[in-house]
Amino acid sequence: MDWLWWVEFSIVWTCVFATLEFLGRSRGAGVVKGVLFVGVVLALFAGVSDSFEDEFSRLHVLLTSLLSIVAVVGVAVFLPEIRQALVRLGESTLDIIDPDARRASSAAHAVSQAAQTLARQHVGAIIVIERAVSLDALSQAGVRIDAVLSARLLEALFWPGNPLHDLAVIVRADRIVAASVELPLADPGVHHGPLGSRHRASVGVTLDTDAVVVVVSEQTGSIRVAEKGVLSEPIPREELLALLSRALAEQPVSVQEVK
Repeated sequence: MDWLWWVEFSIVWTCVFATLEFLGRSRGAGVVKGVLFVGVVLALFAGVSDSFEDEFSRLHVLLTSLLSIVAVVGVAVFLPEIRQALVRLGESTLDIIDPDARRASSAAHAVSQAAQTLARQHVGAIIVIERAVSLDALSQAGVRIDAVLSARLLEALFWPGNPLHDLAVIVRADRIVAASVELPLADPGVHHGPLGSRHRASVGVTLDTDAVVVVVSEQTGSIRVAEKGVLSEPIPREELLALLSRALAEQPVSVQEVK
């Protein structure tokens, strides 16, 4: 049927166009034309020799073998681009299946990495991670950032000398919403121990919200996590990522058990 031929032609052309479009933006774009030209020429000669296979049997075998070699060489040349395309396909599939889980995992890694770096440098920080309860009322009182979340950006925001280094940063999903945010202080009797205003603020915001707060002490370089009005003991740096991953996945986390 004619319409089936057109369907087949459209599918083949779409695949070829998409492949050329991707390779044209890649680092191997300079050899695309050469490989394509050699492949087309060999394919044409192979087709002609196939029509006269009895007369050009040796030539037909040779051209068919060369065409296979060109195909293998093409895969080898564009191996980095093929790997990159497969990675992108995998990321897109993960986003479709569970975008929230992917963003939560990304946030846990970025916050954990930034907190560990700041703790080693004894740079104080309060990182508030929003969950189900909105923190818009607090973020509006700070300086709006609305930037993609990254460990480097978090570190820069808290670095001494930065105009926004004081107070807290609010994170929502995979974005930094606001910086220099003033948080409500918890009453001194809510927690035990001689803790300063930074730790009281980290507890205060969790009394009325379901936020998870990572607080880094400037004096000791210790890392604590506040959740549901409870402030943890100092957390070993290597355990922070696992704790945040569980918390942001909305699994029950008892910060009281962290020693």
